[in-house]
Amino acid sequence: MIQEKDLPHAYKDAMKDLLKEDYDAYIKSLEKKPYSGIRTNLLKLTPERLKEILDRDFKKVPWVNEGFYFEEEKGVLSSPTLSENPKIKSISKNPYYFAGLYYIQEPSAMTPAMAAGIVPGDKVLDLCAAPGGKSTQAASYLMGEGLLVSNDFSASRVKALQKNIEVSGIDNVLITNEDPKNLSKVYIEYFDKIIVDAPCSGEGMFRRDSAVFKAYLGRGPEFFTGLQVSILTEAAKMLKPGGTLIYSTCTYSKVEDEGSLLQFLESHKEFKIDKIAPDFGFEESKELPGTIRLFPHKIEGEGHFVARLKKDIKPAEESKNKHKKKNKKIKLPDELVEFLGKIKREWDFERIFINKDYAYYLPKDALIDKSLHYIRTGLLLGEIKKNRFEPFQALAMNIKFDEWENPLNLSATDERVIKYLKGETIEADDEYSGIRLVCLDGFSLGFVKQNKRICKNKYYQGWRWM
Repeated sequence: MIQEKDLPHAYKDAMKDLLKEDYDAYIKSLEKKPYSGIRTNLLKLTPERLKEILDRDFKKVPWVNEGFYFEEEKGVLSSPTLSENPKIKSISKNPYYFAGLYYIQEPSAMTPAMAAGIVPGDKVLDLCAAPGGKSTQAASYLMGEGLLVSNDFSASRVKALQKNIEVSGIDNVLITNEDPKNLSKVYIEYFDKIIVDAPCSGEGMFRRDSAVFKAYLGRGPEFFTGLQVSILTEAAKMLKPGGTLIYSTCTYSKVEDEGSLLQFLESHKEFKIDKIAPDFGFEESKELPGTIRLFPHKIEGEGHFVARLKKDIKPAEESKNKHKKKNKKIKLPDELVEFLGKIKREWDFERIFINKDYAYYLPKDALIDKSLHYIRTGLLLGEIKKNRFEPFQALAMNIKFDEWENPLNLSATDERVIKYLKGETIEADDEYSGIRLVCLDGFSLGFVKQNKRICKNKYYQGWRWM
């Protein structure tokens, strides 16, 4: 908990200038507990169905239809069914979370992707994506159509990004670990929507994360401005004429918010602010009308700044992008084709790419350039081994219940669910031989290799219930 006496004098002076008569209300808000939220994975279910499954009367986040609040200290699920299993203790340690049905996300952080206006078929870039909240939200709006490029410069942070994307069952994605300068050489005026949730001093997260506050004391807001403008400059090169660019931070600093944005706009006259309505308690910036701040004393959430920019439409020009050549038709291994045939969907086998015995299902019409470092190019199907195909966890999370002939479907109260998530061997109710999909109340969890009734666990070790 942060108190006024803990805050640097320069910060207090800046907030008094920004908030005027609301300053005292803001200071009092720092003494309250931060808000926590979950966001429905629309790729798997509806918000109404999620509430039904978790049997909770969640309060809705007003500005995000699929978002809900939850109280961390009341993490024990109220469902009579679920409460029969004492091992299910919280929203985060819950089998339905492992099934990718929702993403835990602070409510204000749901705003940038919502404001982007993403629709199915868009090409979307999340430029500073880790740990994946905005990327998974963007993917849920795409509904499997179009393309998501999810990038983060940090090699360590991109690991969490990869996991969250795969848990969510996303397949129309390219995950990159690149400097934006390298991406902008390839994806020239390529994207319809770009989200830049820029690195910042984190003033809006003080009451939520003490580590952010300690880092702030050592750096302050001026540390990030050059980086923010640089990222925006590269993003501008990658946005189509007529496209939308979201610039957001979790800080209040005018230097980082209006300051960085004005510096960018001064040198990019083709961009104009596309007004975000100051609804739900959002507060419009006086320096840059049409942009908004979210304050914890005005809304139920932490601090954020969000701006939406539009790029002018110009006469059509010949594309400068280097288009990916059509894959050469190759004979796919019989074991791979046989396995995919068990999944009841139409596969475009020309989109299957094999690299060092790993098979990927590439996003449709995606631009992939060998100069870039890709962590994932679409859906990782699995590994081709001698005389057999080993399916991977990412594929399991992408499969729908009715796409598998005979899934092993378990209920939340079944003790085998936790055993499976822990990586233990489980026993089926019926006999079967071969790879089988394990589901939780109709939602995929992973694979087992079954022999008669004994199911050898294939759940990914790095994801296991601890």
